[in-house]
Amino acid sequence: MRKLTLLSLLLLLPVAGFAQGTVSVAGILGPVDWKAVGGVKFTPLQPSTQIVHVGDQIRTGAGATVTLTLPDTSYMVITENSTVTIQDFWTSSYRNIVDVMMGKVRFYIQKLGGKPNPYRVQTPTALIAVRGTVFEVTSYDPKLTEVSCLEGSVTVETLGLPDREVILEAGKHTMVQPGMPPVMPIAMNESLIQNRVIQVVRKDGSELTGQNAPSNDRLARDNDRMNRALDPLQAPRSTNSSDVQRAKPGATLKYPDR
Repeated sequence: MRKLTLLSLLLLLPVAGFAQGTVSVAGILGPVDWKAVGGVKFTPLQPSTQIVHVGDQIRTGAGATVTLTLPDTSYMVITENSTVTIQDFWTSSYRNIVDVMMGKVRFYIQKLGGKPNPYRVQTPTALIAVRGTVFEVTSYDPKLTEVSCLEGSVTVETLGLPDREVILEAGKHTMVQPGMPPVMPIAMNESLIQNRVIQVVRKDGSELTGQNAPSNDRLARDNDRMNRALDPLQAPRSTNSSDVQRAKPGATLKYPDR
């Protein structure tokens, strides 16, 4: 009976760790500060510190990183100039890990016996649900979050918009802004902002004809060469040449006989 009780206690240790919300400090490099829950100021995180608790904040300086390990051997690497808050593991059916308030954190989440691991990460604008994967969260400011998936898949939604989400597969990333659904996932080598923001210029009345169509003068100024980079060749057929014939082929086009 005693052996059975001891075995039961050993099996419950990981659960107890989750319930207490403890996270182990696996490694520190460079200047890393720590503020206990309810504390008023940050103090240097000492190498002898082994555990941080729910509500504690960690802040890294320039060139610094800190690695935190979860009870199931999942871990996260907090990069330089970042600030995170340790969250409660059991606030819902998901296990909330951290709130990435500022900076970049890479997560390495293990699967539990081959089954999904219901972890969740938060930022000022996004909520990321994990099932066992490698992903990266970058919080640029309170109004912009980027989520990149390196392995497996993650689900991303905007805080306050639980009915709008995107699923990131490996090699994809997305961007989240307040009050807006996450943008469509694209390859990580493509720019999220440049590919999604379209500048719209409103034309005033002086540039419109009586039928609200652009005037000839406006069309002339909208010529494609106005938007091209300067052509260093300066040849008669260069992209910024004023020669209107520059785009014509060398031979006259002939249409087939009817």
